[in-house]
Amino acid sequence: MRGVVFQGPERVEVAEVPDPRVVEPTDAVIAVTRAGLCGSDLHPWTGTEPAAAGVVCGHEAVGRVVAVGADVRTVTPGDDVIACFTTSCGRCGPCREGLTARCVHGQLLGWAPPGRPAEGLHGAQAQLLRVPLADGTLVHRPGDISDDAAVLLADNAPTAWYAARRAEVADGARVGVIGLGAVGLCAVASCLALGASAVVAVDPVPSRRAAADRLGASTSAPDDEGLVAAGLDAVIDAAGPPSAQRLAAAMVRPGGIVSIIAVQTAEAFGISPVTAYDRNLTIRAGRAPVRAMLEEVLPAITAGSLRLPVEEVVTHPGLPLADAPEAYARFAAREDRMVKVTFAP
Repeated sequence: MRGVVFQGPERVEVAEVPDPRVVEPTDAVIAVTRAGLCGSDLHPWTGTEPAAAGVVCGHEAVGRVVAVGADVRTVTPGDDVIACFTTSCGRCGPCREGLTARCVHGQLLGWAPPGRPAEGLHGAQAQLLRVPLADGTLVHRPGDISDDAAVLLADNAPTAWYAARRAEVADGARVGVIGLGAVGLCAVASCLALGASAVVAVDPVPSRRAAADRLGASTSAPDDEGLVAAGLDAVIDAAGPPSAQRLAAAMVRPGGIVSIIAVQTAEAFGISPVTAYDRNLTIRAGRAPVRAMLEEVLPAITAGSLRLPVEEVVTHPGLPLADAPEAYARFAAREDRMVKVTFAP
């Protein structure tokens, strides 16, 4: 099969790789119909988060089951499914607590530790994908959503929902969202669905601010002096760098919440202990338990309270795998108003 293979910083290539197969009795193999290019895929590409070369990239996949192991009970060949970006068993302590992203048996799709490719999992940007712990990782895809909407459900949309829940967004809340990539725009939608009376969306890129405006947020550039002392109930950091967290601390009211959902690569947060103490801030961070969050997100979509912002987020849908090297470079440079790419393997 063909896949997008990580070969080192700023280098991915499309290559022939062996077809995955069922290895463990709890495995499934899916034929990928859509795969996403996520902002966190850029961390190995830029070198900020080292990874092993030779691994197929990507952790967001939608597809059809083509094979299952003997112990798989919840999916069968022919089922249309969404693969959550981390595998989870559904039975260990963290899984039972709803922290499926911290399953004691779980792994991240499309990543392996530096120099040890055999210890990781090949990823979603390929024609086929092996999914360990299939019963706890795969979710049946609702029949009335598009491929690109389904890709958002593999990571970005439930990640944003988790950030909003951790920010305790409820009726009447005034909330900020810093960083208007795929997760940030989905966070705007999530906050409004959960009852926020106002969402202040912040990003330096005008086209991204325009997308948030269309979703119902008010928008600002990060250097807008009006953001300081905005007195918001909570701020979601969907950008990641310490500067975003410093801005969040300036925007939130005393006693407010800073919900950090962006992947962290720095050694320290941008909010000092002194600031947190003096302003009685609650700071929450961590990888989203996507499998658990889908138990809330899917009913919210069905009920009509949450609208997936597919048109605003998926700016470059259904690219062929052959375009992946160029897409990575353009995505890293934020070219051509690019927010999210999906591939059609």
